[in-house]
Amino acid sequence: MNALESFAIDHNSGLPVWIQIKNRIAYLIGSGAFVPGDRLPTVRALAVDLDISYNTVNRAYMDLEREGYITTRKGRGTFVAERHDLGAHTVSDSPIELVIDDMIRVCTNAGLADDDIVAMVEARLAHRDFMRE
Repeated sequence: MNALESFAIDHNSGLPVWIQIKNRIAYLIGSGAFVPGDRLPTVRALAVDLDISYNTVNRAYMDLEREGYITTRKGRGTFVAERHDLGAHTVSDSPIELVIDDMIRVCTNAGLADDDIVAMVEARLAHRDFMRE
C-alpha cells in the first residue's frame, strides 16, 4: 500500500489543504516511508485520489521541490530527492526533527513570533502533563 493512500485531508483543521499535503509528504520522506529515488504520484493522480484541485497539489509539490524534498524530471515524474540534495537538511535530521521543522515553518507562515511558538509548545506540554494526572 502506498503511504499516501491512507492520507485523509482534514477540512476542519484550519490548516490549508496544500500545507497538509506538503507536511504529510515531508513527514513520510523524513520517516523513511519514502526513500531517495522513490517515485511520487503525479500531481494529477494525487489530486484525483484526494478529490481536490490540481492547483492545490501542485502548490504543495512546488513548495516541497523548493525546499529540496523532491525533484521533478520532465517527462519522467516526481521523485524523492537524494539526501545531499535536501538543502539545509542534513543526514542527522531525524523524522521528529523534520516534523518539528515543519511545525515551526507552519507557525512562522501563520505570523507567529518565535517566542509565541515556544509558549504554545510549553502550554501544550503542560496540558499533556496535566492530562496524565
